[in-house]
Amino acid sequence: MSAASAFFKKALKEPTMALVVFDVSVLDKYLASAQIKRTNSVGRVKTATWSLDFGLAPDEKTIHATLGALTQKLPESEHAHWLEHLDESRYSENFLKMQASHACIDDGNTRNWGEAEEESLFD
Repeated sequence: MSAASAFFKKALKEPTMALVVFDVSVLDKYLASAQIKRTNSVGRVKTATWSLDFGLAPDEKTIHATLGALTQKLPESEHAHWLEHLDESRYSENFLKMQASHACIDDGNTRNWGEAEEESLFD
C-alpha cells in the first residue's frame, strides 16, 4: 500500500485528516514575520502565537495541510488569507457549488462514463 493510500485509508475514519491544498504563495505573507522551515517534502510556519505543519508537493508549487490542523492550529483571523490561496485547479467548480448549496446545476446531458457528450442541435 502506498503512503497516499495508507493516509487516505486513515482519513476515511478521521475526516479531520482530509487534505486541503494551497498555492505555495500563501507563505509569502509570513516570510518577514515568521519562521518558515522545511525539509525536502514537509515544512512548518511558526509565528509568535501559532504554528502549522504542511506537506510540500514534489513540484514545490503547492503545499497541503490537514483540515484538522487548519481548524485547530490556524487562528480564525488567518482563515481568509489561506482561503485566498486555495489551489482550485483539481476541483470541479460545479460539484463544489452543488455540495455547498445543494443547487441544481445545468452541466450537460447525463451519459455513460467514456461516452462523448452529444452535440446540441442549437450550437
